[in-house]
Amino acid sequence: MKTPDISVVIPCLNEEKTIRQCIHKAQKAFRQLKKKGEVVVVDNGSTDRSAAIAAKAGARVVHHAVRGYGSALKRGFAESKGRYLIMGDGDNTYDFSAIPQFIGLLEKGAELVMGSRLRGNIDKHAMPWLHRWVGTPVLTAVMNLFYGSRISDTNCGLRGMTKKAVHGLNLRCNGMEFATEMVIKAAQKKLAIEEIPIDYHATLPDRVPNLHTFRDGWRHLRFILILAPKYLFLTPGLVLFFFGLGLSALLFIRNQVTFMQIPLGLSTAMFANALLFMGLQIGLFGIYAIIFNTSQGLLEEDRLSRWINKYFNLEMGLVLGSLVLLLGFVLSGITISILLEVSNAMAAINIPVTKLALLAVFTVLLGIQIVFSSFYLSLFNLKKTLE
Repeated sequence: MKTPDISVVIPCLNEEKTIRQCIHKAQKAFRQLKKKGEVVVVDNGSTDRSAAIAAKAGARVVHHAVRGYGSALKRGFAESKGRYLIMGDGDNTYDFSAIPQFIGLLEKGAELVMGSRLRGNIDKHAMPWLHRWVGTPVLTAVMNLFYGSRISDTNCGLRGMTKKAVHGLNLRCNGMEFATEMVIKAAQKKLAIEEIPIDYHATLPDRVPNLHTFRDGWRHLRFILILAPKYLFLTPGLVLFFFGLGLSALLFIRNQVTFMQIPLGLSTAMFANALLFMGLQIGLFGIYAIIFNTSQGLLEEDRLSRWINKYFNLEMGLVLGSLVLLLGFVLSGITISILLEVSNAMAAINIPVTKLALLAVFTVLLGIQIVFSSFYLSLFNLKKTLE
């Protein structure tokens, strides 16, 4: 028997009223293209007649016990035999008659073809107002900003891809975040991504939706942020760190500093050192996340992650932390010496000395933070640590 050119993968959970239509549209597209195709329906625990109806309509039904949108699609991709894969929901909201357009772009060299509901036609009541005008545009904008994906509808579930490309993405998510993970990793790997407008139809009025607006929306946004530690942690941390460092140095060097005719004194010095400490903490979180995500295969390695993996190790952290700690002890010793000299002559608080004391304390804290964070960091990649 000839191997299929195209595999259409449909995750299915209680879609007995619409699954037949989806299968027939896909089969019609195969005939239009004059290509061998198969429809793989991944039944994800349906309690209705979805599986039986799908089999009777000519689909190959795969029963998959592990619940989840991503889990079902991963199983479907693994079971598929075609060179080109098309994914879409079984609720008849996506029109599988558009398959020829997806295949056309894939045959021209695209590795991932995204459907775009926002650039196409959306039936009345097909998409909630909050999804269409807030959720999807916001998530798409964040995705494009962080990953340079340049698409208009990151949540569209009708997609086409080559089997080689999808297998190279090492997709891990089992839930709705799977759709986001696919785009993120495709953008990181710099796959050839194309986008085409599609029609989006309203589902049956009595259908119970599998998508939960706020819960799944937050899960998508959380996943986007977690996989962007450079923007979530590292960049804000460095900004806070260097701002605190510069302000602290300015206050330490100059006795009189004013801003808008307001003198900056002890309180500002405390704030500056707090920013310094907070910035380091947030920046280290970014380093933790980059190393953890790359070691677990959630992020593709890039120049930054390779640099961090090469230079930010236990030994380097111990050396740097020890140097900062030593500086803190030196500053503490100078502070104590000055306090002993002036304590009898100046009973009142000495502001310059107090500033130095604050700097000394925070410098010690910085050193301790770097040392212990270095040990903590080594736990994220035990394989490298134990080499």
